[in-house]
Amino acid sequence: MVEKIVDLLLNYVEPDDEITADTNIKTDLGMSSFDLICFGDDLYSSFGVRLTPDNFRECITVGKLADFIEKNKK
Repeated sequence: MVEKIVDLLLNYVEPDDEITADTNIKTDLGMSSFDLICFGDDLYSSFGVRLTPDNFRECITVGKLADFIEKNKK
């Protein structure tokens, strides 16, 4: 799951370091609010999981996001 999320993230960022499960999506990758919204749409298209702003605040790392998707995907 982490690998799939990383693949989606690479559509929006060109990180200096490898993206891992511990990577903070907003601070480590510097994603803009607009990119986060588009990324959320991609997650929904790919996994059928819609993230609310509260979910995004809770899923601050790639690993936490992967866990959330696994628990909530249809």
